[in-house]
Amino acid sequence: MAPAPPTASPADTASPADTAAPADTAAGPAVRRSVVRFTRDGCPLGPSEERWLREGLIAALPDLRMAQLFALRPGLLREAEHLVVGVERDSGQPVSALGASWERTTGGRRFLHIGVQFVAATLRGGQVFSTSWLALLEEVIATGGFPVLSALRTYNPVAYCAMRAYGELPGAVMYPRVARPAAATARPCGRDGSVPGGGSAPGGRPSAGDPVDHDRGVRALAGEIAATLAPGAAFDPASGLLAGIGVPRDLYRERPLGADAAVNAHFARYTSPGDRILCAVHVHDPATADAIVANFERRSARSST
Repeated sequence: MAPAPPTASPADTASPADTAAPADTAAGPAVRRSVVRFTRDGCPLGPSEERWLREGLIAALPDLRMAQLFALRPGLLREAEHLVVGVERDSGQPVSALGASWERTTGGRRFLHIGVQFVAATLRGGQVFSTSWLALLEEVIATGGFPVLSALRTYNPVAYCAMRAYGELPGAVMYPRVARPAAATARPCGRDGSVPGGGSAPGGRPSAGDPVDHDRGVRALAGEIAATLAPGAAFDPASGLLAGIGVPRDLYRERPLGADAAVNAHFARYTSPGDRILCAVHVHDPATADAIVANFERRSARSST
């Protein structure tokens, strides 16, 4: 029998995410999913809930060595300041987890560290990612404002592309920049050709490039972020490489690939198993921040129609 999902008060459950997701189930009837929210200080993940979530993620992500990950990093899920979990309502099984925490660089700059980002292998490229991100943004904005600076460490080109969908909007800067043909500026990066959360820029135009000073600024910040998230690790500011920090080293059973050949090539060139690429986005225009939230809201709304 499947374990029961954690009980959550209405305040803990994201109403925009309590929707059918037909895009995820094109071959059959729509599946209802909810997003359950946990906060480290207000509504923490309890022992039974943590066991339910671990077991569910191990089953949902067979392409990752999740059992080894949890054995080596037992506090991973509890460490996140904000944690949102996608739950299949009929079975009560977790199908995704997204977690983030506010951190400060060695220079005192505040940023959002996205430390947990898992989606079931069968649901990638669908609405689960978007509804989870909207729920996370709601929590983050309510407690600390919009994350104008955010970062994650990844071995997966698709995760880079998910950030780049916003890091290349007018009013934002992506780190690191991966060169690609101009005709591919708006090309999606998901393995199935999707861009999680949307990705249309304010005014509907892809970014043509940001001022050089913003580029230099985010590259300098990347060094501070790397020193904060991986103290003592070898860091290459040109590529974003953080060498040998992955736990477990062979977390990925195979090298993950996205739809963008240039991004795949960047990861293949600079990383070996156990390495990670530091990805960061600096949103320096408030209008761009509003557009990002609106994109997630639109995708979440479409999942209920």
